[in-house]
Amino acid sequence: MCDECKNHFEGLKKELHILNIPFLVDPGIVRGLDYYTKTVFEIISENIGSKSTVCGGGRYDNLIKECGGPDIPSVGFGLGLERLILTLESNGIVIPEPKGPELFIASIGDMAKTEVSKLIMELRRAGISCERDLVSRSLKAQMKYANKIKAQFAIVLGEDEIKSNKGKLKNMETGEEVEIELSNLKNEIRNKVKGDL
Repeated sequence: MCDECKNHFEGLKKELHILNIPFLVDPGIVRGLDYYTKTVFEIISENIGSKSTVCGGGRYDNLIKECGGPDIPSVGFGLGLERLILTLESNGIVIPEPKGPELFIASIGDMAKTEVSKLIMELRRAGISCERDLVSRSLKAQMKYANKIKAQFAIVLGEDEIKSNKGKLKNMETGEEVEIELSNLKNEIRNKVKGDL
């Protein structure tokens, strides 16, 4: 081992000790690709059966340059999603349920679909998570879908609502509905998500 590599390796071990990260030096480890330089690693779990490597990778100082890019040293890794899930489960870590969108906008008719597309874009740009129907479901099926994805609020827009600039905003948990002006939908959602409804 060259002096530079030895110094690098000793420095890496020192950092792992300082961070209290347990490790085992395995001079026989093989990662299967020849572009690695200096360090290769595997993260192993003792609780997921015979295929215990959860993550593996290493350092490659020359790869980006060899591929025509700048001379930048890098580190990369590969992670097995199934093995990660098994590791989380074996450690009693529960993956939280994904949070639903703040708003689901159901549409009736072609005119409404066009307006809903514009409205969705405007709301998303304002940082409001919202979804809509993309497969031409019936209104009943759209509302069922809004429930399935755990939308906090829903509003149904048809030609009448678009023309009058009014719609009924429904709290999907309580079922309560309030009439709002569509031009104020962004502010209504912001207020309601904070718990004002």
